[in-house]
Amino acid sequence: MLIKKLIISVLFIVLVLSVHSQSHYNNHTGWWPAYYLKIGINKKWKVVNDVQLRNFANEPLVGLIALRSGINYKINKQWNITVGGAWFHQQQINSSKQKTVTDELRLWEEIKNEQVFNKWQLINQLRTEQRHFSNTTGLSFRFRYKLEVQYKFDGKWKGIVGNELMWQTNKTRSDWDQNRTYAGAEYAFNKKNQLQLLLMNWWLASKNIHQPVIRINFIQTIN
Repeated sequence: MLIKKLIISVLFIVLVLSVHSQSHYNNHTGWWPAYYLKIGINKKWKVVNDVQLRNFANEPLVGLIALRSGINYKINKQWNITVGGAWFHQQQINSSKQKTVTDELRLWEEIKNEQVFNKWQLINQLRTEQRHFSNTTGLSFRFRYKLEVQYKFDGKWKGIVGNELMWQTNKTRSDWDQNRTYAGAEYAFNKKNQLQLLLMNWWLASKNIHQPVIRINFIQTIN
């Protein structure tokens, strides 16, 4: 078990160095902490919520605050769907060194497939989003596709690698097409409480910016 933990640590270091060398954004590392709460209603239905804070380069300490909530329905062991809404509050520093604030209301729909093969788990997720920004008119439609692989080392530890691609279908915020590649680990305190540490390469397509991000996710389930 010690050897496996050492291998994970070495992979973390290699990933950080690789992402850091690609960064075109003043060698800045972003921090994205998040709290996920799942509230079970019965065996089929649950309410899913999350609160996120994000820090980007050349922006205030808290560049983004996000609140998201939705209703999840379990079709069977492999498939589930979710619909919900979200509010995003973003602060940015423009070229004139002035702070601008943008609020966003978002509707979203998601379908997820989860396959388990012994200690391996394969997750495919497709999400559609309808985004309305306070400083623009009309809706911006975005598609998100995520592919994730998890490996269970024992009852407590999991290794995680994945990639998420996001693209717009119209010109509104089309410069925010992006890709997120990540790797990390999850530690389960018990079945209802898990902590994830993910190291991510956040790539903004329009500006060819590669920025390393450290994601810390606490996941809690209430039945």
